[in-house]
Amino acid sequence: MLRDEDDVVRVLAPSEERFVRHGTYTGRSVSVVGDLDIDAVRAAFAALRRAYPVVICRIEEDTAGRGYLLRPRQRPPVGVWANLGDPDTVRLPAEPIDPADQLVYLDVVLSDAGRSRITLFAHHSIADAGHCVELLARLWDHYTDCVESGTTTVVPHDYPQSLEWHAAAHGITRSELSGFDDVARPLDPEEQSLPADPATAAPSVLVRPLRAVLDRAATARIIGLGRHQGVTVNGLVTAALLRAYVSEKDRATGDPVSVGCLYPVDMRSRLTPPVPAAAGTNMAGLASFAAEVDVSAGVIELARQISSRLHHDLAEGITQQSVLHFPDFFGPTRIHSLAGHVAVTNTGVVPTFRVPANIELSDYEIVYVSAHPRPSAGASAAVTFLVYTFTGCLTVGILGGGPTAGRLLNAVRKELTALSEEAIGA
Repeated sequence: MLRDEDDVVRVLAPSEERFVRHGTYTGRSVSVVGDLDIDAVRAAFAALRRAYPVVICRIEEDTAGRGYLLRPRQRPPVGVWANLGDPDTVRLPAEPIDPADQLVYLDVVLSDAGRSRITLFAHHSIADAGHCVELLARLWDHYTDCVESGTTTVVPHDYPQSLEWHAAAHGITRSELSGFDDVARPLDPEEQSLPADPATAAPSVLVRPLRAVLDRAATARIIGLGRHQGVTVNGLVTAALLRAYVSEKDRATGDPVSVGCLYPVDMRSRLTPPVPAAAGTNMAGLASFAAEVDVSAGVIELARQISSRLHHDLAEGITQQSVLHFPDFFGPTRIHSLAGHVAVTNTGVVPTFRVPANIELSDYEIVYVSAHPRPSAGASAAVTFLVYTFTGCLTVGILGGGPTAGRLLNAVRKELTALSEEAIGA
């Protein structure tokens, strides 16, 4: 048995700590058509655990005041949860998801109708979108190997490092600007203390965002529009989403509305040399955009403003060092608030997963679990939009939004459809 002081991988960095209070797990759920081999799934998940030891680590709060510790698991790991159910449902597993026990879980819903569902839950402190998708891709690689040859090869990986660690390794230092100054406000002293934990622990919560899905033709037209106008697809889609938000926020007057937008930017490909997907935990710097959004104006100009601001902040190195400002915005040392912003998380194109010939992955969703939700110690978004493209189809999920989420979903569909029908020559 390791001594307690030796049983530590490392202390979590601020970019990782901000997901601890809620016990946030980010999930990737895929619908499977065909004959799923559950024994091969179990073998593939066991191979994934051997290849990426961080997935069976645990998180605990250090009583000596060092913050949150990443520790290796000392008991046998939790394997695959699998039983019969409705494959159209993303479910909260019957057994507890516990960050103090394990950081990645796999749930399988089986049915007798030739369909199933696999959901990989990864604690957000050790896996952002890029890392989570990498784990899911490697899971399917191991599964395919097991089905096709009865065995698979495991290549051990080191523990991933934080964005703060990678920033230091690349010589990035903190500057005066955070990168999200336009959407921040100072906190009053009484707001800076951590909110008290509830007397009774809240139960785990699964969130399955509402989704708007465009077909391939509409998605292709938006990509073509971006190329023709010389503006990024991210800029176009973000502009459409801000317009949708404003159209619902100010339904009465239609006047321009001040909106602050905050969105993560994956730093892996923007560092030299690039950082492999599984070598970083949360590799997203933050960028911001603030404007008076007028739904009566054209979408292209708003998209240009968004793209131009991001280009400027990247060229000036502002976004690259934004993570070094996180302690001012999240956790016990925060002095600023980002509350009320609109968040847009664009995770890009979902890769084509390698699967055997007898199955097909027909759908892909992003879901979340709060294993032990507690009052927030950081920014609260008014709404979060989740953007990705799967099999050529642009998808937008809506996280939050309260009782108006259904109306907002309709507004998103309307804006994306209008964007896809924007005349190329306009």
